[in-house]
Amino acid sequence: MKIIHDHAAGIDIGSRRIFISVQGQEVVSFATFTRNFREALDYLLSHGVDTVAMEATGSYWFILYDILHAGGLDVWLVDGRQTKQVPGRKTDVKDCQWIQQLHSYGLLNRCFVAEGDQKEIRSYLRLREDLLRNAAMHVNHMQKALVEMNIRLPEVLSQIHGASGMAVIGAILSGERDPGVLLSLCHTRLRRTKSQEILAALEGFYTERGVFALRIAHEAYLFYMKQIAECDHKLEALLQKGGDGGKGTQSGPRKPIRHNRPDIRDLGAHLLDLFQGRDATILPGITDYTWMQIYSETGNDLERWATEKHRPSLPCGVVQR
Repeated sequence: MKIIHDHAAGIDIGSRRIFISVQGQEVVSFATFTRNFREALDYLLSHGVDTVAMEATGSYWFILYDILHAGGLDVWLVDGRQTKQVPGRKTDVKDCQWIQQLHSYGLLNRCFVAEGDQKEIRSYLRLREDLLRNAAMHVNHMQKALVEMNIRLPEVLSQIHGASGMAVIGAILSGERDPGVLLSLCHTRLRRTKSQEILAALEGFYTERGVFALRIAHEAYLFYMKQIAECDHKLEALLQKGGDGGKGTQSGPRKPIRHNRPDIRDLGAHLLDLFQGRDATILPGITDYTWMQIYSETGNDLERWATEKHRPSLPCGVVQR
């Protein structure tokens, strides 16, 4: 087989150490502290290495990739499934040697790595999704606390963390117990169509432990919603930086984002800026929020993907078409 990359290295990354294989040299290892990553860069440059391949192992590769890339190396991040055919007993030393050999023969495919503002947007969006999952957990805790006091709001409201539900819960935590007063805090439409059901649901059997559990879950939910708002602020700043300030032409009203809508002004216009006026929301199932998630994972140059099978896996909840 013909060698494609003459000065290639392979790196096996672990939580405590990285192992580096350079053609004609003994395998060396370094600790995973930042200082040691810089020493690894100096070692690679001192041996004339110009390209290096490493597996995408959890989040361990992030900083090492950035340091080697900033040092002028052509860094290939590869899917671990491409390097699992190492013969014999698997060890860290053999792994890095196998990666180096495959890379030198050009048998590895480079993974897409986001850069610049897209990388930042991806990070904040993934963090936002984690916070939403945590907030949803505390919504369940609020529901449990209410049901334990036989306050049946989950049965009469579509979501207790909506405006009406949160107003009622806030009043309960402030000491209000009168079902009529609590009903008055609900939306007009609910009072008109479900007043008797809501009154019956609000006639609970209050206990000190139940109110305490409700308060803890309510405060935790509000805490995560505050953090989500901070993520939205960061995302808006990045979108304004990356486009024309949200001045893209929007053809008519945007599709409604029914759940977990980010508090970002002119989100659709910002995305139109990034995609030179091409609007992905004309596709079924794609809203501006979904579109932003897709952009964070794939970028705005979809021609880099030969087919839909070559695109990266999208986050849970993002429609892939």
